[in-house]
Amino acid sequence: MTPGNAPVPTAAFAPPMSDHVELSARPCSPQCAVGSHYAILARLLRAFALGMLCLYGTACKTAPAPVSSSDRYDTFDTAPDWSVASLGPGDVVSVTVQGHPEISTPEDGSSLDETGTLQLPSIGSVKLNGFTLSEARKECQDAYGKFMHEPNVLLDVVSRASSQYFILGQIHEPGPRTLERPTTALEAVSGGGFFLNAADRFHVYVVRPHADEIEVHEFNAESPDANGLVQIKPGDIVFVRRRGSQRFQEEFLPLLAPFQILLPAAAIGATF
Repeated sequence: MTPGNAPVPTAAFAPPMSDHVELSARPCSPQCAVGSHYAILARLLRAFALGMLCLYGTACKTAPAPVSSSDRYDTFDTAPDWSVASLGPGDVVSVTVQGHPEISTPEDGSSLDETGTLQLPSIGSVKLNGFTLSEARKECQDAYGKFMHEPNVLLDVVSRASSQYFILGQIHEPGPRTLERPTTALEAVSGGGFFLNAADRFHVYVVRPHADEIEVHEFNAESPDANGLVQIKPGDIVFVRRRGSQRFQEEFLPLLAPFQILLPAAAIGATF
């Protein structure tokens, strides 16, 4: 073989080694896999920390809680009060005298006036304000008994206006409720069904209007304590605020309009 035809070493035809390495083509070692897992975990922890900071920032910006407009009133009490079940102005009752429909009230009942007085056909006025149902029945029976022998009188409540309270805010079934017996704040809020997702269960409020002031009581519905055992009274408003709400007054006051609830205007600014 002549020198011109001498074989060329194969190394001369080997392609040059590239500086670029395709990582996806290389199998990952166990050490590499562990490092990737740590990197993912670190990213998750950073995301969690950022989320917590956001939540903390929102909580810090939450509007201040409402307070009583003055210290003149201190009426929240835990002692059961059965007077809430008594009759009062605006209540509608049906009074039936067995065998005498002509001197009974209409089937849909008659309303007690602003003084808690009921007008009985052919009998006249009977004051029932503050009476229990059994006491009111006896009072009506005595009134009929002045004109007839041993009347058999039945008395039923058609509707109650004097013992209403309200549940408003982030609750499944907001609206008016009727006090049939002594009821605590915790029992009252449970009467509104379940909380909505945005509800602040840790800060629930009972707003109690007075003639010229507003009294406010706060309780925890998530981790109940003695504050949740205060008794609800007619006219109270149990309010479940929105978690992270920015303007308490703007969130609360519009909820009152559909129920024609009026609060003392002079006290609203001091309260909310």
